[in-house]
Amino acid sequence: MRPRTLALALTACALCLQARADSWADSLAGLYLTVDGGAQVSVTKGADGTFSGRIVWLKEDKDRLDKNNPDPAHRPDRVLGLVILKGVSPNADSRRWEGGTIYDPKNGKTYDCFIWRDPDRPGVLFLKGYVLGITWLGRSTTWTEERVQRK
Repeated sequence: MRPRTLALALTACALCLQARADSWADSLAGLYLTVDGGAQVSVTKGADGTFSGRIVWLKEDKDRLDKNNPDPAHRPDRVLGLVILKGVSPNADSRRWEGGTIYDPKNGKTYDCFIWRDPDRPGVLFLKGYVLGITWLGRSTTWTEERVQRK
């Protein structure tokens, strides 16, 4: 093979691998139903490359307020529309999204978090919230991918 042809082939392979890596990293974006089926969360990628998630649907009490928020100024905020996932970014080495936080409006607590997928369970996100930097000091949940936004 000629050097120029080899260089083009290697460049094409590198671009394909980068596209695949970006595809994995961007695969977090989407709509998800929480484990109890009570809320739907829209996860989007921001301009800074991190992901956030906003509650876009509630099964019941769509006017529910964030009454457990530790900040009294936010207790009158509606849970519908609330950003509960912030600042997670992909880590290609661990194949997880890390470095962000997740807020639980049911108890008003914010946890450090990381998220991952299991290749044997497509369409399911695994989330781990923890405190004090200790991953085993927390709790896990799953969200299931949805195709359409509920009304």
